[in-house]
Amino acid sequence: MTDSENIPQPEGAGVYVITYDEEGSEKRLLPSEVTDDVVDRSRDFGINKGTWTIARIKHGPLIAAESQLSIVSIGSLRRAIAGNFYGTVLLVDRSAPPVDEDLLDLDKRYDIDVKDDGVVAVVTQRYPTQPAQTAGEIAATLSRVASAYDCRIADVSFALPGGSTPEEMLAHWPAGEEWSERFRAETIETLAASAHDVKVFVATDDTNTMETLMDGAAAVADFLKATQGGPLDAIGVLNLLRGQHFNVLLGEKESEYLEVKTQMHPISAPGDIGEKAKIELAQDVARFANGQVDAILVIGYRETSGGDNAIGSLTPVADSVLDIPQINKVLDARIVPPVDGLIIETFPTSATQSVLAIYVPKQPSEMQPYLVHGAIVEGKVKGVFFSIVRRRGEGSITTSAQQIHAYIVAGKRYLRGEE
Repeated sequence: MTDSENIPQPEGAGVYVITYDEEGSEKRLLPSEVTDDVVDRSRDFGINKGTWTIARIKHGPLIAAESQLSIVSIGSLRRAIAGNFYGTVLLVDRSAPPVDEDLLDLDKRYDIDVKDDGVVAVVTQRYPTQPAQTAGEIAATLSRVASAYDCRIADVSFALPGGSTPEEMLAHWPAGEEWSERFRAETIETLAASAHDVKVFVATDDTNTMETLMDGAAAVADFLKATQGGPLDAIGVLNLLRGQHFNVLLGEKESEYLEVKTQMHPISAPGDIGEKAKIELAQDVARFANGQVDAILVIGYRETSGGDNAIGSLTPVADSVLDIPQINKVLDARIVPPVDGLIIETFPTSATQSVLAIYVPKQPSEMQPYLVHGAIVEGKVKGVFFSIVRRRGEGSITTSAQQIHAYIVAGKRYLRGEE
């Protein structure tokens, strides 16, 4: 094998400079083919040799249809546009091509900027006050998300709504100078209460296509939004799945709010197999209903083998076994009282497979504990029994007879009006 065979080969369509010959006919040239003799060229750029274009908005940035831009080679885009006199910012239009400036559906989660040293997607998220995390901490958190999409975090910075940076504001009042201490302290206090724009710069290798960068930027943007108020939670996971960001969960750990399953319980199976599956599914949901936080059960992921409860891989489930009406029927029949506010949704990963999520909002404490009709004793189904299950951290525990007795006593005391 030669050295050249070890070098990653670029993928995707080329970006061409659009020029015109003496007769006014369009001629597309690679940047390396443009000579000083070429005097008539368009402000637009061509994708491949056909008719697709990266258009220049009048007195504005470049714009391209998402479906067409996705196949473009990042390296080719950089070579064609970096250093362009009219600007290097590129907007992504999600509407069907060709681009129509009157019917734009811009992806406002990020912009593309074409620099000499690489192409980056710039994600901007407005925070109402100064972020609790530093730029470095945000970068570290987002690095796992970016890497799941073959991307990386090139930089994270803060800006104020007017465009200046916190560092520029503080530069007026040098640290360690007695005369500026009061003004510096006041500025720090003002900055803490001021809105901040968090700018995240996402990059990938030149050999990839724009689809890789765009998918990574969208995932980073949606994850940043989901965690703006704090760590990722159940509703954040649900929204990420709705955005088709399946890889974002890789590396996340199961917890009091998150559990994953590789396969769907076979609730349609006949006999004891189906009965056992119905009880197990109901217990999975009841565990969360007996908890203290919003929670979500996601079916279609596998844990890593290391025993650290981290999510390791995506394992989509056949659509034929994901029957939401049947799942609702099983849960309504098996859990007492009914769990309020359940959300059950599927998210397609292909034409025949999906991930399923069951979102369980925090239930009123006065309605707990939630009981499950049926129990599994020594591997056997006991339909006349009931079970009460709770979740503790990443594990599950059954409720003891003493705890059940305490619930009954507390209920009787409440009915008698005792504290």
